[in-house]
Amino acid sequence: MQSGQASKIWLAVGASLAISGGFAIVMSLPEGGETLWLGVALVAAGSLALRRGLAAADQGTRSTPRHEAAPSASASGSDLEPELRTPGPRDVTLTTRGKLVLGVWVAVLAVFGLLSHQHFGYLPAPPSKKLLDQEGATASATVHSLDTRILENGRTLYFLGYTFTAEAGAPMRVNQSVPPRVHERVSEGDTTEVVYMPLNPEHHYLPELTSPVTTGMVMFIGVVLLLAAGFAEAQRRLHRRLAVSGKAVSGFTADVRRRGGVRAFLVNYDASGKRQTLRTRERNPELRNGQTVTVLYDPAIPSRAVVYRHGMYKARR
Repeated sequence: MQSGQASKIWLAVGASLAISGGFAIVMSLPEGGETLWLGVALVAAGSLALRRGLAAADQGTRSTPRHEAAPSASASGSDLEPELRTPGPRDVTLTTRGKLVLGVWVAVLAVFGLLSHQHFGYLPAPPSKKLLDQEGATASATVHSLDTRILENGRTLYFLGYTFTAEAGAPMRVNQSVPPRVHERVSEGDTTEVVYMPLNPEHHYLPELTSPVTTGMVMFIGVVLLLAAGFAEAQRRLHRRLAVSGKAVSGFTADVRRRGGVRAFLVNYDASGKRQTLRTRERNPELRNGQTVTVLYDPAIPSRAVVYRHGMYKARR
């Protein structure tokens, strides 16, 4: 199997596993349990598959490694890729790595949007949902009314009325405000399960009509994803800016160390008359000290740089 075809298969498998794992983790919160561990396992397997796919893609597009280069970090044009030998601005396109990163983020945000839409279309989960599931009793609730109320500002409120009987005590008649989606999916006379605390039946919830996560948890996940997406977008912009107008120099690797399935190393390069160092990592068994690599850096801020073959963008030939 050719490396290009193999990389596409591994990338597709890895993305599918990682997205499925993320969805499983989100749906398992806040209780956790087997679904949480399944999600973690899927994300781990997906990460390994993605790394293998990226390694196959790099192997298929990378030129023959240049080993044992003299540690001069010079900007000799012969050491640079042909598309970088002329100064910018350059036309650029996404690399396989860049397409993968953007694709995964679009999928992650779409899954989160779907979860949010589902969550806010159901009754909010009570803060004590876990305790209710562990110590609560169950009973059958019957829907006895579905009402609406239009406010002066034109907003419509929806109400659900239901009755259930605890093991000890008189029947409880409840009328509460619900989202439109809940109001639309039930009819008068329907029955649904209710979970309640035996000593305090007023403390209860309806599992079939309740979101699997709390609103606070959805907000927390949203904030985390927003911060991570902001960081990813900042990296994308940096990589694109460096690919378009960054200065290309030939650097050399140093202090190569193996860490699990990848190799961490330093890249030394000369910029504006000073020696700069970039820390990075790569899944490449042939990597060794003194190997030359192309670095793109910002002339205004020489320490802002990226190894060209690790970037999300590449210059067009």
